[in-house]
Amino acid sequence: MRKTALAITAALSILIAGASFQSSAAPVQQPAEAYCSLKTLKGSYIYSIQGYRGGQAYASSGLFSFDGAGQVAIIYTSSIERTQLFTTGTYTVDGNCSGSMTLAAATVVNNFYLSPTGDSFNFVRVSADDVIGTEAQRVSRGLIVKQP
Repeated sequence: MRKTALAITAALSILIAGASFQSSAAPVQQPAEAYCSLKTLKGSYIYSIQGYRGGQAYASSGLFSFDGAGQVAIIYTSSIERTQLFTTGTYTVDGNCSGSMTLAAATVVNNFYLSPTGDSFNFVRVSADDVIGTEAQRVSRGLIVKQP
């Protein structure tokens, strides 16, 4: 009986020492989970923009087509040019679902925020005399607007 009590006491001492050691160890840092990537922003999105461009009231509507690999093609009509236009550009997407788009038709970078499902995104451009906001909704997983 005495040997059993001694064995139980020794076992408990080892468990308590192990638990104390474990609780004082630094916590393991988990890498941040990536919710989005270039592939999240893929397909064609209908959009509408309102705001000011070059100090003038501005509106535009059209289709963005993102290829899922960093290239975008856009067909749109602008209240300033008053005609249908086409441009291309590049885009990036970070793991936190923020990203940026630079178009050949403008030197301004547009920062956007993408839903983790890739079904929609929003952006606001604030630079010089531009204050523009837009919302875009995916209408197709295919590329409606194609690069020449």
